[in-house]
Amino acid sequence: MSNTSSVLSQLDSFEDKANRLIELVKAGRQRISELEQENSALEREKAKLTNEVTKHQNQLRQLEKMVNNSSKEFSKPTNIPKIVNNKHSDAGTTAELKQQLTVYIEELDRCIAYLSDLS
Repeated sequence: MSNTSSVLSQLDSFEDKANRLIELVKAGRQRISELEQENSALEREKAKLTNEVTKHQNQLRQLEKMVNNSSKEFSKPTNIPKIVNNKHSDAGTTAELKQQLTVYIEELDRCIAYLSDLS
């Protein structure tokens, strides 16, 4: 009889250990699932941030092109010295100067608007 009770006791102990292992496995699986979800969320965030970086790099390239093009435009004052030196400038030269200044102002407005959008 004591042999039977010893076997039953060992069986109960084995069952308890098996149940604890089952609970540990369930908890481990739950933790794995949570970590996989967190990993997926982080991957999505990484992709989003990568897209934003690419977008900002493209905007920076566009701004650099605009600056380079603008500096070329500003470095070509065609008739400005003539107009300043000539007090009796003709209407055509004055109109040309006004048109060129308008282009410069429009370009500056575009640059300011673009920079404001980046903020």
